[in-house]
Amino acid sequence: MTNHIRFFAFALLNVSLLLPLAVIGANMAVDPAVGTWTLDLAKSKLDPNEPALKSSVRTYTATPDGLKVAIHSVDADGAHDTSSTFSYDGKPHPVSGTTDYDMIAVTRAGTNESKTDLIKSDKVIGHLTRVVSKDGKTMTVTVDETNAKGAKVHEVTVYARQ
Repeated sequence: MTNHIRFFAFALLNVSLLLPLAVIGANMAVDPAVGTWTLDLAKSKLDPNEPALKSSVRTYTATPDGLKVAIHSVDADGAHDTSSTFSYDGKPHPVSGTTDYDMIAVTRAGTNESKTDLIKSDKVIGHLTRVVSKDGKTMTVTVDETNAKGAKVHEVTVYARQ
């Protein structure tokens, strides 16, 4: 084999080995929500049917199958911790730490946006939309639900990336 043919065969072999890795890497792109987010009360529109938030921190961590979210909030009633591990498959995933809903079903609505059904006892009681700004510095969470007390709730909370 001449050196020219050997080089071509070697290059072709490398491309055939690296192409699947490039495809896998593209599918494992970091979710724009991953990170820690702090509530910006001045930019948020809170619902009077809910205890007034004093602070909230959302932390999203990538998992092999999706994301884990941990939310630490302080309101007029005290501190609350809510968490869930989910994927964007539209299937119900358990939630702990809230009485308003016990499951969430999350789907992607775009690169920086997700839609979530809030589920209580197998019934959808509300919806949540999460949008990360194009520059990745702001996250807006809009919630429309019927809470555990039966009150309709509409909130728009704005978070800054830490």
